[in-house]
Amino acid sequence: MSKFIGDHEAMKSLIPNIIVAFYVTFLVTGLSSCSRMPIKSIGQAMRKSETPKKLIDSLSKESFFNTLKKHIEVMSNSHQVNDPMVFGSIKISKSDYINSLKILLTHQDDYISWINSQFDFYEVYGKSKWGEILSTGYYEPMVLGAHQKTNEFSQPLYSIPSDLITIKLKSFASKLGAFELSGVLQGRIENKNVIPYFNRQEIDQDNKLRNQNLELAWVSPLDAFFIQIQGSGVVDFGNGEKMRVGYDGQNGLSYFPLGKYLKEFIPIEKMSMQKIRSYLLTLSRDEQQKILNKNPSYVFFKKLDSLALTFAGMEVSNGRTIATDVKYFPKGALAFLDIDEPQFNSLEDSEPLSWLNKPRLVFDEDTGGAIKGPGRVDLYMGEGDVAAQRAGVMKRTGKLFYLVPKQ
Repeated sequence: MSKFIGDHEAMKSLIPNIIVAFYVTFLVTGLSSCSRMPIKSIGQAMRKSETPKKLIDSLSKESFFNTLKKHIEVMSNSHQVNDPMVFGSIKISKSDYINSLKILLTHQDDYISWINSQFDFYEVYGKSKWGEILSTGYYEPMVLGAHQKTNEFSQPLYSIPSDLITIKLKSFASKLGAFELSGVLQGRIENKNVIPYFNRQEIDQDNKLRNQNLELAWVSPLDAFFIQIQGSGVVDFGNGEKMRVGYDGQNGLSYFPLGKYLKEFIPIEKMSMQKIRSYLLTLSRDEQQKILNKNPSYVFFKKLDSLALTFAGMEVSNGRTIATDVKYFPKGALAFLDIDEPQFNSLEDSEPLSWLNKPRLVFDEDTGGAIKGPGRVDLYMGEGDVAAQRAGVMKRTGKLFYLVPKQ
């Protein structure tokens, strides 16, 4: 989204990829580092491997084929699915990949064995070794809100301001002879100069966007912040009326993970979205805002009539949508994710009772400011309180393989 939507790290200063999904690790990443040498090109991002020994799909067959059908319908018209699709050193035309997925639709009775026989498996470069990834989770918040400002609902969710401009650096590359230029810049014009856009403090405390009719809804300051982290959310106005909002833009400033600051107050091994939120709730609103202001990045929204949308344009699918770094991994691809999920005794628990292995087939549809490098993935875990509980503690090592039609 995420879309859209989860737990994210800092983006490269002023040259971020477009964010669609935001993730829970946004808050806690940066607390550990990768031990491998960084790769230098997309050709190094994955390599052909053996078929995983336990290629099983722990989720329902119905959910897979419902997702596959919706995925194919959007994929052919998505401008975010590149043609050709690149899997390490291998390139596959978009149309050929789509055709393979269409054939898969006709193999509902034997889809696992058909995948085994018709697709090669490519393991990702990984976090510390081939195939290994750090998986986090993201979700769609559901919060209470109002159409007008109140004492409780004092923070607006803003639509995108008219003075926010986007510069696509790639369009300047050939003219300047700087072919390495990529990404985008967001900013505004002041005295004929392009300068950085307003930061969180300027927007939330100095009210730089007030009186421009940009307010979509009013929620609590903490709910507004966490909806920005996830990239989408549902606002419940309390009278049966609800509004779903989704990512529509960002101010272009680098994300600062609150976990880097709050590790002085929350042990690193206990860091989670729940722990961060619980700590912030012990503070006054002024103290909360001072901490939130440490993250200058800001997200703008639009009303949605559908489910939250991913970077590639598909609706998010619970347990099936993943977000990865678009620099290395192809949007639109089918993949196999072998990962554990947290198990809780009750909704009130802040720490899981255990972890259960839940391998599944997934679709690479999303991206996010924190999901950077060849060893990161973010899994969409649904909407509401249960999804928030699971996504909030999700920070597990797993394995990720991309499925490439046999040549």
